[in-house]
Formats: sequence, structure tokens, C-alpha cells
Amino acid sequence: MNHRTLATLIAASFCLTACNESPETVTDSAASAETTVKTHAELSVRQGGAWEGQKYVADGFTFEPVTSFTSPDQLTDHSYYLRYEGPGWENDLVGYRLYLDWRNGIDVFVKTTSEMVLPLVGQDGYDSYHELSDWGGDALKVGKSVGLGALGRWVDNGVEHFRQVDKTHWNLLKDGGDTSEFEVRYEGWDVAGVKADVTTHYQISAGDPSTLVTVTSSTPMDNLVTGLVKHDNVNYIEKRSEHWTMIATYGKQNVLGDEWDLGLALFVKNSQIAEQFEGPHDYLFKFVPQTSYEYGFFATWQGHPEQPQTQQEFEAFMEQKLQRLDASTGH
Repeated sequence: MNHRTLATLIAASFCLTACNESPETVTDSAASAETTVKTHAELSVRQGGAWEGQKYVADGFTFEPVTSFTSPDQLTDHSYYLRYEGPGWENDLVGYRLYLDWRNGIDVFVKTTSEMVLPLVGQDGYDSYHELSDWGGDALKVGKSVGLGALGRWVDNGVEHFRQVDKTHWNLLKDGGDTSEFEVRYEGWDVAGVKADVTTHYQISAGDPSTLVTVTSSTPMDNLVTGLVKHDNVNYIEKRSEHWTMIATYGKQNVLGDEWDLGLALFVKNSQIAEQFEGPHDYLFKFVPQTSYEYGFFATWQGHPEQPQTQQEFEAFMEQKLQRLDASTGH
């Protein structure tokens, strides 16, 4: 697909959003989207069908982008109701998606282009993004892990995901320009009899593959964790600065093929780390019990010309990121 076609399709997607008069739809104009979009966040809901048990059944795959959403009780993994199974966000370097169901894992969309591509993903056969295309593809094998930087709770030597939640809400806060942001609110997340309301705020900015995450909880929890998926035969890297700890993996962990190395990194404030350890499927940080947390993550791959091309360059970027984080952290 050439860049002109790509831009036209993206503009059409934004036009569809703008033309819908529902208060839950985005209102940016196609012209603005085509000329100013440097970042993008979205969630799209399938139309024209009906629920049959835990699957949404329709003749085709037509989706409506929304700015707010509450998950129906029957939504689970592979319900075929949300385009690529949850919200997505991207900038000129990389994209991500969050499974908006009990798994709550974060996956990576690697990109070959600086243009916004997510409005196209999952429109031509729903899960075609699992294969490498001219724009990139879904690169990370999440499995039973939290993926890259999602939340869980450590119970009985394992990570409990979001199996017991009263309600899950998604809201788009800002789309396009230099920064895009959204939040996910989990009401009544119940693990081992301890309930909490948790809000996760995600932000991505142009020119930096990092996603910054701010978490607020209605009650301090002594088992809240975030992590980074463990894969065999990749290099584990760890770096520390005055205020932050960053862990990373680099190597042949790209499910699109071994031609390109994939780098994954997770960084957490030192003052908020209660414990750092390995679980069955993840490298994990356990948070100090409190009601607010800050951390972030990023992914890089060699298929994008402006991303690190070697492990040495990846580690250099890690060090630069830590320096910037320290500079922005209050003393």
C-alpha cells in the first residue's frame, strides 16, 4: 500500500468518526487529521450483529470509533466485538494495544512508517494484523503474561489478571497532535477478597516510543504488580539511575519472524518498588502499597528506520531515557 492510499484511508476513518453525531464519537475533521496527527488513540466497536453467548456474531466487520465505552458483561477474549480486542495507541515510531478483557495484557504493533496506521488495522479480516504487512504488524507473544507494562496482582505465586471486575470503562482524553491520552477505569477489581477501584492513564507523545502510565487506586494494595513478558533465548538487560529502574529484553522475540530483533523495556520509580522478581511468565515489579503510581514502557524494532538498529543502540536509548526521566523527576 503506498503512502497516498494509506493517508486517504486514515483520513476516511477520521471522517467517519467526525460525521457521526453521537456524543461518544470523535469530532476531529479529516483535514485536521491528515495534516496534524502525530499520535493517535482509538477504540472501535463492531456493528450490525448480536451477542451469542460470549461471541458477537455479524455478517461482516464494520466498526464504529467511540470516545467512551463500558464493557458488556459477556465480553471476553476473542469475542470479536472490539477491533483488535481493545484500545490502540501509536505515534510515529510504534503502536500498542490493550486487551480490554480479563487478560488485560499490552501488546506491541511494530511499524515501518511514521504515518498513523491503526485506523486500518483489523478492518480486512479482523486479525490479519498477526501477519507482517507493509505497515508492520502485531509483534509480541503475550500468552499468559501481562505483556509489556500491564497491571496484575501477585497471588499464590502467580499473577492474577482482571477476571473479577464489576465494570470496565474506557475514555479517550486526547487524540492527535503531539500527544494522545486515554484512561481505563476498573470498578471493583476483586482478587482474593480484596476489592479496589483502579484507574490507569496512558499517554504517548510524538518522537518517543515510550508510553507513560499513571495509576490511581481507591485503596493501597500490597500485591499490585507490573511486568515484562519472559521469552527464551533473548538478552535480559537492567539499568538503574538515581530515581528509576529499567529492565529490558532484546533479541529474537518477534512473532512476525526472526529477521528483526525486538526490544522491550519497562521503567518504574525506585521509590515505588517494593520488590523486583521473576514470575512464571514475567519479569515483575511489585509496587509499594499506596494509591498512586508512575511508570512506563517502550518497544523498538529494526524494521523502522528511526528506531535502534542494534542492541548497543537500544541500550544507549535506555540510558538516554533514564537521564531524561531523572531530569524530570522532582528531588
